Amino acid sequence: MSSSRKPVSRHDSFGKSKNIIVLLLDTLRASDAYGNPSLKNINYLSAHGTSFENAISPATWTAPAHASIFTSRLSSKIKQASHNFLSDSSIDPWIVKIKFLPNNAITLASKLHNQGYYSVLFSNNPFLTSNTNLAIGFDKVYDLWMNSNIKYNPKKAKLLSNFIKGEAMRKALFKTALSLSNFIPDSLLNRLYLNLRVKMAAGVANADGTYRMDRGALDTNNALKAYLEKEYNYKPQFMFINCIEAHENYPVRDSSIIQDKWLYLSGILEMSNDITKKFHEGYMRRLSYLDRQIGKSLRILRDNGMLDDASVIVTSDHGQFFGEHGMLYHSLYPYKEVNNVPLIISKFENGKPVSDGSSISDPTSLIDMHGMVLSMAGSNGAYKKNQVISEHNGISEGWDGMLLSALRRRSEYAARIYKAKLSYNTKAYSIISNGYKLVHFYGKRPSELYRMDDIEEKENVIALNRSVAKRLSAMYKYVKSAL
Repeated sequence: MSSSRKPVSRHDSFGKSKNIIVLLLDTLRASDAYGNPSLKNINYLSAHGTSFENAISPATWTAPAHASIFTSRLSSKIKQASHNFLSDSSIDPWIVKIKFLPNNAITLASKLHNQGYYSVLFSNNPFLTSNTNLAIGFDKVYDLWMNSNIKYNPKKAKLLSNFIKGEAMRKALFKTALSLSNFIPDSLLNRLYLNLRVKMAAGVANADGTYRMDRGALDTNNALKAYLEKEYNYKPQFMFINCIEAHENYPVRDSSIIQDKWLYLSGILEMSNDITKKFHEGYMRRLSYLDRQIGKSLRILRDNGMLDDASVIVTSDHGQFFGEHGMLYHSLYPYKEVNNVPLIISKFENGKPVSDGSSISDPTSLIDMHGMVLSMAGSNGAYKKNQVISEHNGISEGWDGMLLSALRRRSEYAARIYKAKLSYNTKAYSIISNGYKLVHFYGKRPSELYRMDDIEEKENVIALNRSVAKRLSAMYKYVKSAL
């Protein structure tokens, strides 16, 4: 953060706003958001708002993070959001049919509806849809992700979609493939499995336009414009816009580079600095594109009067690893790269921001955004500093658990990937208090403790601070039992 910004220790109220707009930029980590010269529009909002330097996501991937933000609860306390996806072979690959909240969940959107707000969700994320219950409480939902992501190759995307939705078809294909594999020598089966995995990853990416720069932001702006020009009802608006450009896989400008993270995490492919650098460069290109689309979103909102009296919030649900701690992408352990996200709040009047840039250095849970938004709506939701906790309830990529389990005795590659998935499926949490961060793993891996001024979390100081670690562990158990 720039040293010219005004430091603020805490911010109990951001004032009431007629309209509240949340721009959630999926997979955006704080280290690549703040002070990034290529992100002019995000920098503009930061320079004219309050930036939380140490905002912490409550979870390590999309579904549990949103479930926590919308309900103001720890994800581990939400049964549907903390499901063990690796152990359940009946789930679909993209998890679009799993419910991440109960049908009777009381969400931020439903609370705002009761306050007289009309809530609208624009989503480019397959997890954040009406199907998964994460859209509970919204008055209007735009499930944009399917149309946005399958338009590049409709035939292949339709085939993929049918495979994803057809659980019976998948099980029948798996059963047939396993029967046929009995006639294939192990060495050949091993090579065939690896080739199939690589081709499948590339096929999915080509079908849904993964390698392209736009992942739905353009369609979102078109839908936003159409809504405001044709359907806007002049009620106070709560808009939640999820953009997914920063999500893998990335435009690396080299079609030979494989972007299946489990091939790297299992050690089958080397996760070299050159590889992770190219992934990060592709990520940054996506961020630059997304920032331009954010600028268009702000102009659409301004031209339609939405920013005459509004608060604009920019944040993310989780970050991303690019080789740090030996990890790639997310839905992994809660180190800073995956749980430190941007949180920027800018107040607008007459189409322009009205505040100077300030920053809050205190660690802040993204769960607190729930109360902040209610406070902006004039409800009893003043900002209250909760304990800053981030939870890893297990990996999200469990759709092939049944296949891996069946093949691992005959395929070295399947065995290594299955072992890696089992390892990272171990639950973990992090908790921050009084200048320290504890990362606790359930299982054989020992706990780790870091000082908050250790920006890259490189020096584990638990050996000299056992009492601090025990205090933080007790604090987590207390908070979890209380929420």
